[in-house]
Amino acid sequence: MANDRISRATAELVPMPPHTWYVRSINWLLEQPKVKENIKSVPLNQKLCDSLYDHGMKSPVLVMPNWYPIAGSQRLRAYAEIVQGRPDLGEQEIRVCRIDKEYWLVWYLWGDKDFRDTAVAVYFQMVELVWKSRYYEDTHDPSGNLMTDFEKEGDELEWNHKSELGKARIKAKRLKDLIKTPLESRKNKDGKSSKK
Repeated sequence: MANDRISRATAELVPMPPHTWYVRSINWLLEQPKVKENIKSVPLNQKLCDSLYDHGMKSPVLVMPNWYPIAGSQRLRAYAEIVQGRPDLGEQEIRVCRIDKEYWLVWYLWGDKDFRDTAVAVYFQMVELVWKSRYYEDTHDPSGNLMTDFEKEGDELEWNHKSELGKARIKAKRLKDLIKTPLESRKNKDGKSSKK
């Protein structure tokens, strides 16, 4: 999920929704109403927190029009902890890519709620995949840790999503995990292999 990448050449073939780049301090982002209201529901990734404390934030953040992160929620969650003891570390300015409008709202016109919520979650996952594949430059933090390892570990933490979109994100992850399962290991209802 969050640690997936495609080649930059492929990512550049896929159009991104209209967006605008900004430079903002981490503290400024943490004070935005939707971020302030929801960021603590993101589980704390301690290894990522330690890396950010030591090295600062290297990669940009992708946000919705309300400034809530699509890509970067784990990093902002870590900074919500860090700045409690070191508010000066939140003064780092970072690049922020903000999607201009809520283009995904069209899915909310769809009548089937389960499909709609899954479609919106998949939309965000694909936008995140394309965007990270285009704009993330660093593969390792200065200590040599793979950035994607932080993302993978964060995905494996217990997420406490309260929103319907968050619940759909969990459902989309389970579907993706199911798709990745080799066919020969799947069993049908009577316990027999589904492979023919």
